[in-house]
Amino acid sequence: MTLAERIDADLLTALKGREASRVDVLRFLKSSLQNARIAKQADLIDADVEKLLASDVKRRTEAMAQFRAGGRNDLADADAAAIAILQAYLPQGLSEAEITEIITQQVAAVGATGPTDFGKVMGPVMAKVGTRADGKMVQALVKKILSP
Repeated sequence: MTLAERIDADLLTALKGREASRVDVLRFLKSSLQNARIAKQADLIDADVEKLLASDVKRRTEAMAQFRAGGRNDLADADAAAIAILQAYLPQGLSEAEITEIITQQVAAVGATGPTDFGKVMGPVMAKVGTRADGKMVQALVKKILSP
């Protein structure tokens, strides 16, 4: 079963179980998937769905921080609940140690010696980690490893 099929099945289950918040999140997700499918003009593979999920989680996380800063904890809590629902569909994230290992391997592979080699390391590392790690965290770790 593909990830998109699993989302459809979970939406039906949520509809039958009358889980209003879960239905709202999954309907929005299904709409986003349909828009992406139309833009791509082809069926989405699991990697495409994961990218869309990761971007939605990132967007909601940033919105949640803004809501908390603005004193709107009700909206922040709603976004936190939506993030929990969406993260159930994402693959297990990588730990900082695992990311550091991948970066170290890439540094050795390209012979990076300093901050000027940042691009040679960052691109391939992000290709390897995909949606399993936050880009800002990867960027910070690469800078830390490449700094003199």
